[in-house]
Amino acid sequence: MRETAIRGYSDVDLFTVFPRQALKWGSGWISSDTFVRNIRNDLNERFPATDVRRDAQAIVVHFGGGSEPVDVVPAVFHAFKTEHRVPVFLIPDGRGGWLETAPAAHNNYIKAANAKSGGKLRKAIQLIKHWRNSRSPAIPLSSIHLELLLASSGICIGPKGYATCVFEVFDLLRSRECRGLRDPVGLAGTLHSARTEAQATRLIDAVEHAWMHAAKALLAEREKDWSEAFRQWSLVFNGEFPSR
Repeated sequence: MRETAIRGYSDVDLFTVFPRQALKWGSGWISSDTFVRNIRNDLNERFPATDVRRDAQAIVVHFGGGSEPVDVVPAVFHAFKTEHRVPVFLIPDGRGGWLETAPAAHNNYIKAANAKSGGKLRKAIQLIKHWRNSRSPAIPLSSIHLELLLASSGICIGPKGYATCVFEVFDLLRSRECRGLRDPVGLAGTLHSARTEAQATRLIDAVEHAWMHAAKALLAEREKDWSEAFRQWSLVFNGEFPSR
């Protein structure tokens, strides 16, 4: 548990490990698209009265008439890595291929970085997720990319407020042009910021907009123009600027 979920936005994620045999097709492996489709079809048969949809890397099951969505992220064990035998899994990458992931190691890495920041990292991540979800549809920014990028950057360390942290997050994303991130833990591959090129383009545009207005908000704060600062932050968060 990374404790970075947003109440009212974040679904319940189930990281579900399947046997490697489920991927076998003759002498090779099926594509991750086929794997996700097979699981979706099986869940449709098991829950005929429930809305079951595919969402690139996961299957979204809308229990309770859609009010209680559950994201089922299918995975298979891949290998133990490092001398500590850290388990690494394969999950669908949303493009038909497979992505290595090490959830336990990533969670520990983010937890340690959050402690080093005095707890600011977790709250900064939540603010960026709130920004992501303030649009409809939500801005296509991968959670694990965001969390590992910020944990590895050290942005939230030191005597600075959340406004500065949030601006520096946008500045970092902008300067990197939202490129994929090499796993800072060194166990998985490249963690992409978005699933498709079209989504990456939309993300870059959204980051540019947020960066510009966050910069103006900080300038207004330095000049003690609180009304203008609030207006600029409201533009960043699409009228949903968190009041506390």
